[in-house]
Amino acid sequence: MKGERQKERRALLASSPLFAKLTERELDALVQVARLEKASAREELCHKGDTARQIFLIVSGRLKAMTTSSDGDDGVFSIMGPGEVFGEIGVLAGGQRTATIVAIDHCELLVIDRRDILLVLRSQPEVAIKLLEVLANRCRLVSELMEDVQFLNLPARLAKKLLHLAGAYGIEVGNGLKIDLKLSQTELGDLIATTRESINKQMRLWAEEGILSMEQGYVTIHRIDSLESLAALTSD
Repeated sequence: MKGERQKERRALLASSPLFAKLTERELDALVQVARLEKASAREELCHKGDTARQIFLIVSGRLKAMTTSSDGDDGVFSIMGPGEVFGEIGVLAGGQRTATIVAIDHCELLVIDRRDILLVLRSQPEVAIKLLEVLANRCRLVSELMEDVQFLNLPARLAKKLLHLAGAYGIEVGNGLKIDLKLSQTELGDLIATTRESINKQMRLWAEEGILSMEQGYVTIHRIDSLESLAALTSD
């Protein structure tokens, strides 16, 4: 039973982009210090400003990363699902949490404490080098996101985000592809750095054109080719 559990956890770690380059021996060193924890829907796992003490790998369920402005307004800037890792920046830097993480629905997570992963990194420098490569690539993706906000118009940014969400959470329905993730227009606006009013206006235009519809917080894409054409502008 224990061997099967360890094999399962090794596979979970290997499925994550952060740990995908590690060998079985390197993964086993992490498996030895990983534990499984559960979180209920709407449970807060960590708060912005907290001391970073754990790295989390999402086994099942979805979570959102949020921040709060000086005026007390919450903003969502990331939705995460199975296979994704969070908390690694604060843990490896020895700093504070840069975001508040809240479970959207019931979640299972693999958790590794900071002291344990640092012991692994000190004993196996190859692991540290591989993780640095992945983190450097993440920095590149953040730069691309900033470029999108600066250089792309709203329709292109929104189309790109909806296609990303459809790829991660899309399910085929009779009249198109439904994004099986409930998001308010405010949350969609947060994800692409714009206002709820701007999202509302653009979604209404697309609904009138038959490109998509939104009902009770769920978006269904009816003409995915139209969004793909707009998103293609990001590579021009």
